[in-house]
Amino acid sequence: MSRAPKKQLEVIDFFCGAGGFSEGFRQQGFKVVMGVDNWRPAIESHNINHTLNDVPKDVLDFESLNEINALPNTEIIIGSPPCVLFSMSNRAGKADKSLGIRLIEAYLRVIAIKKHQKGSKLKAWFLENVPNSRKYIKAHYTFKDLGITEWAKEQGKNPEDVALEIASNSTILNAAEYGAPQKRQRFVCGEVMREKRFVFPDKTHSEYVRVKDIRSKLPSPTLKRTRKELRDPNYPSLLIPAEEITDHFYDTGVYEAHWRSARDYKINHPFMGRMSFPENEMSPSRTVMATRSASSRESLIYKSEYKRKGDGEYRTPTIREVACLMGFPLAYQFTGGESTKWAQIGNAVPTHLSAALAKTVRTSLGLAPIKHGSISFDDLIGNHDKIPNLNTYDEKDFTAPPQRKSQSRFRKHPFKDGNMTVALTNYDPSKPKLGSELSWHSSVFHGTGKGFALEVLEPGTYEYLEKIIISSGGELGKQFVEDFKKNFSDVLENVSKLQSAYENPRDYERDMNPEILVERIAEFISTSYAEEDVRIHSARPIAGRTLLPARQVYAMYALNRLISAV
Repeated sequence: MSRAPKKQLEVIDFFCGAGGFSEGFRQQGFKVVMGVDNWRPAIESHNINHTLNDVPKDVLDFESLNEINALPNTEIIIGSPPCVLFSMSNRAGKADKSLGIRLIEAYLRVIAIKKHQKGSKLKAWFLENVPNSRKYIKAHYTFKDLGITEWAKEQGKNPEDVALEIASNSTILNAAEYGAPQKRQRFVCGEVMREKRFVFPDKTHSEYVRVKDIRSKLPSPTLKRTRKELRDPNYPSLLIPAEEITDHFYDTGVYEAHWRSARDYKINHPFMGRMSFPENEMSPSRTVMATRSASSRESLIYKSEYKRKGDGEYRTPTIREVACLMGFPLAYQFTGGESTKWAQIGNAVPTHLSAALAKTVRTSLGLAPIKHGSISFDDLIGNHDKIPNLNTYDEKDFTAPPQRKSQSRFRKHPFKDGNMTVALTNYDPSKPKLGSELSWHSSVFHGTGKGFALEVLEPGTYEYLEKIIISSGGELGKQFVEDFKKNFSDVLENVSKLQSAYENPRDYERDMNPEILVERIAEFISTSYAEEDVRIHSARPIAGRTLLPARQVYAMYALNRLISAV
């Protein structure tokens, strides 16, 4: 191997955010000398952790040749353009990509100039983004493509020549295969100059690090103040006093209305597949999104350490837990409030993946990669008092429940079975236009996508359904009808109050809340009267079908019986 350089190799990080890409390179012995980002909280976080004084700056500024020439000439350039512009979750991937493409090309223009300028010292460059971005990046870029025709001529190059080769120097990498406790697929392209190609990092983890492996090594958020030293779950060589661990010892419990919404979207979505609720901790984490949410399908939800029912029974991860899932060390700090910190973390490059790329550069230069147990964290220690710390060491008071607006819409089904759902709604789903008068309906949906069948059941349909339940179920069918009337008599007598109970759940008995009511009906049917694989024949088609899942026929009866009592 060749002799190591006398000084640290230097890095500029474009779209640096809080510095996940930077941190992986720092851990491998590189010196980050500049971060470029236009979001002040992110650049402030990057400054704190990498001892810099950068100010917010837009990467589009580097469409100017003068701005590029003013940059320091570093050995490494890395960049992770905003992934939301290419994410499939951004309006189903159909959002305008023009800004994202422009940002990528501004970054690649910097790379091309720093690579091809006379006396270039560039040794490697990398770009990271979501997999969907691959479709919008060209197979290669000429100098002309990047708008530097005249510059290329001044360098004695043909503007039509390829400045950067992308297609053969790119791949999709999974951060979990490099030790990140998170399944995070990312498009990566770049080049190690000595190799004249992208060097694929060696996978280090065939067995993935699980959420449990991280959370079991972190202290509980309920821990009281202590000077006890704790070991980083990602970096066992890093010991840090518990009282210097920021953004972890506070209560992230969420209101019942929120976690119920998340649970429904995850395990009982009308069109999409089933997800775990709460999170499956025996696997790596799902991708951490940039938006912190407690009520969506993408929400990360854990069981709370506080023994509560309803409000606060479940919680979102603490900022420190999310940071650990992204690979940030316990001593890494983030500025801003909780949502701002979460966004910085969710937008970051996992440090394990970044370090894997950094190792390929070291190896190509004849330098041994820095072993995991030998990483230095000295530069990060002592920064805990430079940021607003979320730690309160207190249990949250759930005294301000989320308020629904007057005339809020409602839709919920007991279960999905046979590619069918039976929903209780406070609007006519065949006329879903906003602004229409609210009234309660029971409806049957069959199929998914644009071609689904819909039938809004007329009030009184339960009488027909009662007949086929009894004819098919015999004594058990009769017992179901009798037991339903008895068990739900309180609701049947007060159906007119469902809307008020939905908008103001604390003002009514729990079972009058339609969210709770539909779950109660699902449990009532499933535990005593109908199994998943049983079918019932209907003389007339319902939503285009005559052979119907028994549970759905029972649900049709129950929900139609309710709305018929209005």
